[in-house]
Amino acid sequence: MPERALRIFISYSTEDRDFAKRLGSLLTSRGASIFGDMTVMPGGAAWADVLRTEIEQSSALILVIPSRNAANRNNVLFEAGAAKALGKPVLAVLPPKSEASSIELPTDIASLLVLDADRRSVESIADTLLQAVAVGNAAPVAAK
Repeated sequence: MPERALRIFISYSTEDRDFAKRLGSLLTSRGASIFGDMTVMPGGAAWADVLRTEIEQSSALILVIPSRNAANRNNVLFEAGAAKALGKPVLAVLPPKSEASSIELPTDIASLLVLDADRRSVESIADTLLQAVAVGNAAPVAAK
């Protein structure tokens, strides 16, 4: 791990909160600095401003792919699109037992690393994500 901790923004739907927290904890234990809505927000800060700043300052965004019926799906995809527009690597994870699939991603963010939690352990996913972010190797890959 480099001297400066990698800053990773995790974007996920409320239905995937438990998985996102577990993934975030593993990434933190491996030296990364994590931001997601499980993070305590500074008092008096506007949520939209905090999100924008955190995405700008992140090394990468991890998108926990929301199902089509997720209540905040559009927000999650908007955050991923914003990161991509800023030139940040966007890495995607299909949560376990998900109704979503990588083919449901909008075409403008579809060419990214996709890891499937039904086919790999969350520990293996955390390791792969950190390696991809550290090397800046977020090239299109379909690693199941």
